[in-house]
Amino acid sequence: MHQRLFTFPFWRLLFAAIIATHMSEVLAWGNLGHRVTGLVAQDFLDNETRRQVESLLGEETLADAAVYMDTHRDELNDRWPESARWHYDNKPVCNQSPYCRDGNCATQQIERFRRILADRTAPRNERKMALRLLVHMIGDIHQPLHMADNRDRGGNDVWVRMYSGAERKNLHYLFDTELVRESIDHRRDYNYARDLIVTYRGEISRWQQGDMTRWANESYMIGKQDVYTQLPQFSCNLRDNRAGTITLSPAYIQRARKDIEVQLTRAGVRIAAVLNATLH
Repeated sequence: MHQRLFTFPFWRLLFAAIIATHMSEVLAWGNLGHRVTGLVAQDFLDNETRRQVESLLGEETLADAAVYMDTHRDELNDRWPESARWHYDNKPVCNQSPYCRDGNCATQQIERFRRILADRTAPRNERKMALRLLVHMIGDIHQPLHMADNRDRGGNDVWVRMYSGAERKNLHYLFDTELVRESIDHRRDYNYARDLIVTYRGEISRWQQGDMTRWANESYMIGKQDVYTQLPQFSCNLRDNRAGTITLSPAYIQRARKDIEVQLTRAGVRIAAVLNATLH
């Protein structure tokens, strides 16, 4: 990987993590997780795609682009008021009630912006924006609590503790920020990305197969089976937190950590696969 990718100061990462505790319903993976997906993706771009990405982004790196939708949320909202809903699908885990009926969800918007990126006649600034949004949204669909929902805002209304006596967090924040930070530990984000690539090298060619529908459904099933139904006192269609604060078992946390590692890696290699296919 190229060292020039890794220029994001620590204090900005820390600030973003603090902000995420209050806005996690729209910040899948948090900035750290999204940057990791961009760093993994960078390693799998072919030469022509890398050249075109660098031409579009200039000094901005793919890791920077991966967090653009979060760091420029207000600006995007002014341009597209519906864009806050492009971070997630929130497909119900307990029934087949309609969702994303107006197309304003991550999976529906990905193809829209992929077409813009692929259009060599489109203005450069439009293609650059499309690249930023595409990279971010592909990352978002790999966060299980942006695909699956139990009428609790993707886990934002479910309060949990990682062990007895620990500070409580909402379930969404646990998955997109807390456990990502724990997994990274004291490593730099680019070292963590490299470690993920090494760990899952044997799976990567298989993970690049399929399409957006298959990838989104895979993430949804993790959300349904691993995140929600394994919760103590799980019940369908949660409307409030009557269960109180849930203490998670060590087995639940271990499974969550594994799911997060796998999904971050899948997101990165699939971002690269989509860009390689789109920019040729």
